[in-house]
Amino acid sequence: MMAMSLSDIDAYGKACGIDVTGLADKEDKVDYIERRRGRTAEVSVLGMTLTVPVKRLHDKRVSDLLRNGRVPSEEAATQAMVLLLGEDQYMALVEHCTDDDGTVDVEAIGSVYGKLFFDPELKNF
Repeated sequence: MMAMSLSDIDAYGKACGIDVTGLADKEDKVDYIERRRGRTAEVSVLGMTLTVPVKRLHDKRVSDLLRNGRVPSEEAATQAMVLLLGEDQYMALVEHCTDDDGTVDVEAIGSVYGKLFFDPELKNF
């Protein structure tokens, strides 16, 4: 971002929903945007807490997998959740949703998917 002009940084911030027009210094604007994009949300689902980085919510790869709100394939939904949560958190989620007999409860995972991708509070984070 440091290669961008001040007006480009302002426009980028606006596109991200971050107003930096009140900051005069380029370094301050970039730092403010990076700090806002670096925030995380704590999401409680199924008795566990997941940490979701804001930056990952705006990852084009996730958007492409979700195809602008249409129902994705199971494979695409899984890939999107892995991108959003990271491999370790996703595997912890799968383990959490696995019954004693080894059955992975797809409805439980689906409810987490719905919370992560369609909850109004997180969607506009």
